Amino acid sequence: ILAQGSPRPRPLSFCTSLAPEPKPAAAMGISRDSRHKHRATGGRRNLHQKKRKFEMGRPVALCKLGAKRVRPVRCRGGNMKYRGLRIDAGNFA
Repeated sequence: ILAQGSPRPRPLSFCTSLAPEPKPAAAMGISRDSRHKHRATGGRRNLHQKKRKFEMGRPVALCKLGAKRVRPVRCRGGNMKYRGLRIDAGNFA
């Protein structure tokens, strides 16, 4: 018998330490293909090939103000682009 004013023990279903941890969200790739889109008639397209390297997209740089930090990025044909991650001066809209 519980004394007057004493807290009741919580059932095990409310215990958060025994609950399974949520799984992290699946990482989705960034693709620049048009095969995932609908046809002009509104129907779905049949996927008959995998994603290709030339359809690859990359995450945005989100350049910030600060000490200069630029990373080279390999592009199609072995060319290089330079991704500005932090720059101390520039044009801002």
